[in-house]
Amino acid sequence: MRTSALALTVLSAGLLATATGCSGASPASTPAPQKSVAAAPVAAATTAAPAPDAASVTRQLAAAGLPVRLTVTYDAGSDPNGKLGRPHQYTGKTAFDDTRVSSLEKAAADASKGRRDSISYGGTVEVFATSEDAQGWADYIDKAQQAMGGLMTPDYILRKGPVVVRVSHLLSAEQAKAYEAAL
Repeated sequence: MRTSALALTVLSAGLLATATGCSGASPASTPAPQKSVAAAPVAAATTAAPAPDAASVTRQLAAAGLPVRLTVTYDAGSDPNGKLGRPHQYTGKTAFDDTRVSSLEKAAADASKGRRDSISYGGTVEVFATSEDAQGWADYIDKAQQAMGGLMTPDYILRKGPVVVRVSHLLSAEQAKAYEAAL
């Protein structure tokens, strides 16, 4: 028993020396500690680019060749949802016409109260402060559309970073993919 206790003590001392960075040498042979120099603060490797504004995203869609015409840039007073600028909601919103659907009778029939800014005429761009807020909004809209079941045809919901673009259900899947590519 004494041999195994002695071996355990020697092993423990060796592990302690290794864990604390000591070599097991006597204190007299240990080099003097080096003067520590404080490192300069390191800047964040990546900085989040500011979110674009909704009007510039809408212009980007048009510049990508989509048949888009900006119809409304909302402010807090004109936002039909009353969410513009509220915590975790969009910080900018626009509506646009897509000429492939805005002239259709079906677009007029689907538009609520005949408003020319209805998604049925083209779509909306909603910009959020964070990607997480944008994802939350996209998920919320998707669940609301699913809850309607067969009572409505869901619009397309596209998201990239802090931007949510919703486009009319009157577009084909291929046409909606062109919006996704333009984002």
